[in-house]
Amino acid sequence: MAKGAMAMECPCCGGEMKFDPAIDKLKCIYCDSAFTAEEVEAAFAEKEKKTAESSASGSSEETGDMNAYTCSNCGAELMTDANTAVMRCPYCGNSTVAPSQFEGELRPEMIIPFGFTKEQLITNYKAYYQKRFLVPRSFINNNEIEEIQGVYVPFWLYSGKAEIDAQYEGREETEKNDTKTIKFYDVKRKGTLDFENIPADASKRMPDDLMDSIEPYNFEGVKKFSITYLPGFLAERYDVTAEEDRKRTDERVRNTISSKARSTADYDQLDTKYEDIDVSYDKEKYAMLPVWYFTSKWGDKNYSFAMNGQTGKLIGDLPVSIPKLIITGIIAFLIPFIIFYLLSSAGAGAIVGAVVAAIAMFAGYSSTKPVARASSAYNYLKDDIKLSIKEDKYIKTVTEKIKKD
Repeated sequence: MAKGAMAMECPCCGGEMKFDPAIDKLKCIYCDSAFTAEEVEAAFAEKEKKTAESSASGSSEETGDMNAYTCSNCGAELMTDANTAVMRCPYCGNSTVAPSQFEGELRPEMIIPFGFTKEQLITNYKAYYQKRFLVPRSFINNNEIEEIQGVYVPFWLYSGKAEIDAQYEGREETEKNDTKTIKFYDVKRKGTLDFENIPADASKRMPDDLMDSIEPYNFEGVKKFSITYLPGFLAERYDVTAEEDRKRTDERVRNTISSKARSTADYDQLDTKYEDIDVSYDKEKYAMLPVWYFTSKWGDKNYSFAMNGQTGKLIGDLPVSIPKLIITGIIAFLIPFIIFYLLSSAGAGAIVGAVVAAIAMFAGYSSTKPVARASSAYNYLKDDIKLSIKEDKYIKTVTEKIKKD
């Protein structure tokens, strides 16, 4: 027998309800009645109790990694994988919630509701690619958006403290005439850094680099988890453990405290002698965070995009027009070349022009490929680094002749 699954029905007319980010309430798509999460939670709890009682004697059916549910609205049997928690019935169209996916340890502690609609996503997407010069004109005119999905993605949130004990060699360099003077310093730093709610997506389906790229989330907008926020969107439970995700977070924290410690030493060059870093964690939190996810098809290629459902930040790699990239390089080369040529220094102009052209082409290309794994955690620091040791000891001075070409 299939498991019981419930549509979020309107208390007034029994119609389907969806969460409306514009009013921060659930709204009936038929009678337009609107309810707060607390109001619907009470009604849904009673319905959930009755469903549990009716299916208490052997109501579940599992086939491998698949689960079967019965839509409470039309009675259709729905098949889904073991991680899907909210599905759409293909027969009646109602969003159907599987309460069993949020029981016990599988129940998230918190949720950030969607704050942007699908219509706002489309507007943001068009603005995103239209303002980038290097995107091919044919992509702008002919790309086709595949199915857009609003998904509550499972995330682990990490809080804790990092400690660093480090020693560096600092150098101050000055040049005068044909002499370079280098002063060496022994630099010691010891301190702590507190961080809070660093997110790491816990879904194997979602690309980690894409999820990292739509950060940060504002956790002042977090709410206690309630299934009443889910109708109208897809949702999954986690299939990546907190221990597995902690490895990614650990790297971000270590890079951040290292960078913070080094930023307190103002030298022309800073070489690391050693860095001893220790990271300790509080108990991780399980949260559902809002993501609009879709692909755009152009020719025979698909491009993936995601938008932060809370902040509206949209990200995704775009195609590059090679002719436009070459034109960018030529223009960047000619401007300094002409200036130097007029100053009777064509050779220097060619060198400077080539460097400027390379920088311009790289910057332009990079602007169309912004998706990347997060390597730091600056947005989730509770405060700046607190140093218990900050010592800079002068060691020696070295003077050397500057070799001239």
